[in-house]
Amino acid sequence: MSRVIYENALDDKSDIKDLSLEGSGEISFAEGAMKIVSAEEAVLWYVKPLPADVRIDWEFKPVSATGACHLHFAAKNVDEKISEFLLAYYNRITADEMSFHTCSLYKNGPENLVYKGADPMACAAEDTWYRLSVVKRGKDVFYGINNLELVHYHDDGITFGEILTGGNMGLGQLSGTEALYKNLKVTWI
Repeated sequence: MSRVIYENALDDKSDIKDLSLEGSGEISFAEGAMKIVSAEEAVLWYVKPLPADVRIDWEFKPVSATGACHLHFAAKNVDEKISEFLLAYYNRITADEMSFHTCSLYKNGPENLVYKGADPMACAAEDTWYRLSVVKRGKDVFYGINNLELVHYHDDGITFGEILTGGNMGLGQLSGTEALYKNLKVTWI
């Protein structure tokens, strides 16, 4: 049976008391949402460990036409090395990324691309909110926007390391990115 274990509207400064900012970013709140402007790479971590099987939902709206946003999950520091999944869901840095939008899933480092798929998000000028969801259940990872599945990765537990379980999650942005976030929810599934 599913159980919500964390819910955060992200619409007021008091909402980030359970979160920790790593890197360089400016956080502000207006019109019912949290805005992150990252001068360098910035990650807003939920520091309590999550269960092995989890669903993470949030609403996202890009503000800058260029930049990159990602979700870290199942993240652990093991022997001074980060073990995690990294979902790059808003990639608008290179000319190729600007003309053909994709999302990418990495395991245990940016050199280990495990899945690349289409990204239907419009550019920031469209002024649209998107409902994003990540599900990590056993060996499977799913990602979707507005109930449209874009990524389904089945981990063999061998190719890029053992099956990832538990760990932390964080909302991240690369340098020069501005984006809005609201309604973060984590469900134990």
